[in-house]
Amino acid sequence: MVNSEQARLQALYDLALLDTSPEERFDRYTRLATRLFGVEIALVSLVDAERQWFKSQQGFSLAQTSRQESFCSHAIQEAEIFEIEDASQDERFASNRLVTASRGIRFYAGMPLTTVGGFRVGTLCIIDSSPRRLDASEKQSLRDLAASVEDEINRSALAAEFAKAEKARRQLEQDDQQQRTLVTALASLNEISAMSELTLNEQLQRALELGSRYLGLEVGIISRIEKGMYEVVAAVSPPEMSLEKGASLPLANTYCDMTLKANDLLAIHHVAEHDARHHPCYRHFGLEAYIGITIRIADQLFGSVSFSSPYSRKDAFSQTDKLFVRLLSRWLAACLERQRIEKLKNEFIATVSHELRTPLTTISGVLKLAVSGTTGVLPAQTGELLGIALRNSQRLGVLINDLLDMEKLVLGQFDFFITPQPLNILLESAIQENQAYAEQYQVELICTGAASKRKISVDIVRFQQVMANLLSNAAKFSEKGGKVRLFCDETESSVKINVQDTGCGVPESFRHRIFDKFSQADASDRRIKGGTGLGLSISKALTEYMGGEIGFTSLEGRGSTFFLQFPWTEE
Repeated sequence: MVNSEQARLQALYDLALLDTSPEERFDRYTRLATRLFGVEIALVSLVDAERQWFKSQQGFSLAQTSRQESFCSHAIQEAEIFEIEDASQDERFASNRLVTASRGIRFYAGMPLTTVGGFRVGTLCIIDSSPRRLDASEKQSLRDLAASVEDEINRSALAAEFAKAEKARRQLEQDDQQQRTLVTALASLNEISAMSELTLNEQLQRALELGSRYLGLEVGIISRIEKGMYEVVAAVSPPEMSLEKGASLPLANTYCDMTLKANDLLAIHHVAEHDARHHPCYRHFGLEAYIGITIRIADQLFGSVSFSSPYSRKDAFSQTDKLFVRLLSRWLAACLERQRIEKLKNEFIATVSHELRTPLTTISGVLKLAVSGTTGVLPAQTGELLGIALRNSQRLGVLINDLLDMEKLVLGQFDFFITPQPLNILLESAIQENQAYAEQYQVELICTGAASKRKISVDIVRFQQVMANLLSNAAKFSEKGGKVRLFCDETESSVKINVQDTGCGVPESFRHRIFDKFSQADASDRRIKGGTGLGLSISKALTEYMGGEIGFTSLEGRGSTFFLQFPWTEE
């Protein structure tokens, strides 16, 4: 088949007329042709690759004939009327069964029907069992009728183009909406990641709820796969399909089994019409729609994330749906990897801290005795060196205490004794207890404005621990000779306790991490200010345990204000 014939056939198919029902808009022309020309048969014929098919027919019972015996296949080779006066006398058609049959074809005249693209796709033809010849007037009439049929054909082509354009427009709208929905879903995942107050389990749960809403599937599961068993790590499901964390079942009884074998994302929108209907999971649970993918951490299989429903989907999962599940899998892998690293870090810190605390206590005790002169008068230089050693051992003790405090917070082992306390007494104590530390940096702590005598409910020891952290940080980062102001903003329902310094401020790039564990604006080994990077993280946890809030405002180069906010306690 030459290229021009391929193009002609494509033009024919684009009309969307082949094998459609009869239409009056074509039948009226074939009826008119039989009366106008006094012939037995009139046809609107469309010439396909191997057949000619009749969109409209008068006086002829067949719906189609083979192209090999077709008169019309000859007619479409020319631009003008193709006329045979007596087919029985024409060597091209004399042996044709349509000619040799009883009352077979003798006369044929066909005018090609041409699309707007210039392709001759068929004919309007008239046929009779008696020989005849068209005169000039009759030929013009046949051309006129064929032109009207052409208009209808091209109207069909135009309608088909409009339909395709409309379908494409709807698809673009749908794709655009899917892309917008995907972007919104991914933004929500980022928001979940940024919620430092959420535990890992809460983050996983929210991610599953998001995926379930996005995909419109009721069941979402994050699993761990180990030794042929499938364990539920987190799940969302309707009440009647309750799935509990820690539940396990044989991997072979889950669709995850098929996902592993596929070694890729698996998406089935109607299981009953898929080979998966033979899988044990379908027999046991009757899940009709499923999409899932494995979760890998450091190239090692952890488990899978999947969404499913007992109801089939009308349409297959879109590429956008699949992209969302792939990205969610990577997001979950990152969360689980962070948890693994965090666990290892906490175990290491706890071990080291406990192993160091006992010998460090002994060393500090011995140094205190030596420096105090209990063991005898020391030479001046020796006393100075031992004093440095004592201060450094005390700093190391603070570091270890911070590490152990963080461990207790993580394990929920802190004891709180929360009672109503007068605000003014709390703040006076905070200033007194930390003034000596500030003087080391030649900074003065001052309380501006009279603090209220109203009470807030706190654990005194833990509150002062938080205040010590905020005041010591403010002193440490203030300029020599500077002042750190402690003041309150009071409302009817709550009080905001502010600690304001005149230091360098918090860099913009560091602000979102300032309350994270081990976070420091300058974490290099050349940093000037000491510290573990745990103080603010511990302060945040302690404040929230006591029902308060902690936050800050800052201007780089001009200083920062850290604040605690607590509700008043009604007496």
